[in-house]
Amino acid sequence: MGKKRVPEQVAANVMHYYQNGWQLLFDAGHAMQDEVLLDIIELGNNSAYAKDHGFAGITTKEEFLARVPISDYSDYRPYVEDNIRQDNGQLTALETEYYLLSTGMSNSGKLYMENRLGALARQMSINIWNMMLTQLVPIMTSPDVKMLAVTNCSPLEEAPNGKAVRRTSSQAAKALWEQNPQVYVFPYEFLEAEMSNDDRDYLTALYIVKEKNFNMLFCNNLAYFGVLLDWIEVRPQQMIDDIRAGYMTATLTDKDRAILAPSLPADPTRADELQALLDANGKLPVEAIWPNFAFIGAWLAGSVGRLARDVMRRLPDSIRYISESYGASEGMFNLPMEDDCAYGPLAPYSCYFEFMPLEGGEPVGMSELEEGKYYEMIITTYSGLYRYNLHDIVRARGFTGTTANIEFCCRTADRWNLETRSVYGYELEQMIVTAEETSGQPVTFYQGLEEDGKLSLVLQPFCEAFDTAGFYRILLELMGQQDITLGRIYVMKQNYCITLFESLMQFGRTIQTIKLPIVLKEAPAEELIQQVYPN
Repeated sequence: MGKKRVPEQVAANVMHYYQNGWQLLFDAGHAMQDEVLLDIIELGNNSAYAKDHGFAGITTKEEFLARVPISDYSDYRPYVEDNIRQDNGQLTALETEYYLLSTGMSNSGKLYMENRLGALARQMSINIWNMMLTQLVPIMTSPDVKMLAVTNCSPLEEAPNGKAVRRTSSQAAKALWEQNPQVYVFPYEFLEAEMSNDDRDYLTALYIVKEKNFNMLFCNNLAYFGVLLDWIEVRPQQMIDDIRAGYMTATLTDKDRAILAPSLPADPTRADELQALLDANGKLPVEAIWPNFAFIGAWLAGSVGRLARDVMRRLPDSIRYISESYGASEGMFNLPMEDDCAYGPLAPYSCYFEFMPLEGGEPVGMSELEEGKYYEMIITTYSGLYRYNLHDIVRARGFTGTTANIEFCCRTADRWNLETRSVYGYELEQMIVTAEETSGQPVTFYQGLEEDGKLSLVLQPFCEAFDTAGFYRILLELMGQQDITLGRIYVMKQNYCITLFESLMQFGRTIQTIKLPIVLKEAPAEELIQQVYPN
């Protein structure tokens, strides 16, 4: 038997950490990072990529840092395409298990090779985060737990070499479904059934309305749960009638309807409860239809986190929120452990981390991060990405043991180049938050637009009653302090975000998988604008 690599060591000791404290894992983070890098060097130094890029045969960290170039996805595309034809050590010595498909911010699609250790590292982050939650959120271990996990179905197709192509977000979900099918409000077959997006959204809302004991939600993009709440607001009577009859008002194939029918049997008792609530309130109040709703796991960082907080305003104050792990198709990177907190310690076993200071300079290791500073994050993975620039901006938030805490802030592409200076997305977010707190007027979503060297804003307020002039004055002062010239404010109608989502829901994408762009190239369509200030 060969030596155990770092993810395998962590997997073997995960119950020890669970029983004796996760601090033991994070105390070992610094030393673990060096072990991870040596693992990856050994597995990849004879690959086609290493030979082509001048680091074949290296054995040390020093050689790695001196000879391996910073890379991005375009450097790997030809190797992935070659691997799809014949798996032959293009990136690592390990066989490709399957391919992960990501569309990210584009519709072009990116394929990543995933091998045994890369898959294990990803799965360990999921397992550890879930194990942490069972300690932080005791309801997770209740025998009556009922949850909604929002994801896409896993299988997509096969590559020419016969290996599976899978969606990143759903690969782990299917494994969890298979382990504990009874805890989910609908069967996994529902994800694989053929139907329109509207029908799927309606039926998802129907499943959770039927389940009085629904108490936990896992939803990367919480904006999607806002869509489900909208369905419950506009179609309550239809849902009650469907629950009473055990029927799904949706266009389904005969095969899918037959498969799903047992999961939604007639329930006149639940229908009577809901009818009484609707008759008494004129709607179905969240706190009444789900009296045990206690916990949500969702992304709380970046622009997706802003949309999450918009949905939080519609939910009971008693619900707890813990940020899901910051990750991407390339890996899963941190392990948030505190309520309503967008940052957490890195997963030190998952890949080797480097950080390029945003103001310039050479990349630094995890132990060299400075509190509060912003960096581009660079990763080296077990699946064969070498000094791969994610083009994500993260912020250092101290350490847990010897492991750095990081917070995702924005993409490097989230930037406006003005006459006076460049402005990153995280800087605009800070000013918007200050303006919200000062004015008492929350904003659901915003975008920035460069107009004549000035930064104009496109805002969808949380409420229709919005003091645009007052908000403008506050931002004018805040931006002036940062040498930024404020242009106009476009106040958008309340359906603006949904319109944006719908425009991007193509090529199999759903709201769950879409990150709305915050950088605009041109002014929004006039029919979506409520007001422009100043005129």
